[in-house]
This record gives sequence, C-alpha cells and structure tokens, in this order.
Amino acid sequence: MIILHVTYTTKPGEAQNFIAAIEAAGIDKATRAEHGCLQYDYFYAAQTDDQILLVEHWTDADALKAHTCAPHFQQLGGMKGQYVLETTMKKFVGETI
Repeated sequence: MIILHVTYTTKPGEAQNFIAAIEAAGIDKATRAEHGCLQYDYFYAAQTDDQILLVEHWTDADALKAHTCAPHFQQLGGMKGQYVLETTMKKFVGETI
C-alpha cells in the first residue's frame, strides 16, 4: 500500500474555500472512485487555520501513477494557484495489520 500525507498551506483565510472548490468540482468523489484508491480524505489542522492535510491510501504504485494522469488530478493542480502557498508531501509504503 502507498500512503501519502499531503500538507497544503493555504493563503490566509482560504483553507475552507479551497476545500469547497475541490468538492464543487467533484475532485474528491472522482478520486475516491478511482481503481486502487483506498482512502482520500482532507483534514483541517487544529493548530492553524491555514493548513490542510490530505491523507491518501493507494493499493500500489500503478494505481497512484494512474491517478496522477487523471483529468481531475490535473484540475486540482490548476486550482492550487488560487488558494495554496505551499504543498509538501510525505510518501510511505505500508500494509494493513
């Protein structure tokens, strides 16, 4: 299993607007429907108003690679310029126990 922790630092006051735009575009639902997607969930940070954590779980590297070629993945990348200052990602390989 491939696990991604993607942290978005948004422009001040834009975290909720970013999530609303993702939901309005159906990016979250389209990603969850992809083959190999086990989890795709956004979380607000408790300590700051301008950070969002995206947790993704994929069955394997092939599923994750296919995701990065999906139109809605490209759409998300285009939206980030309006809302996001910085994106960091941590990748883990794990298994369900």
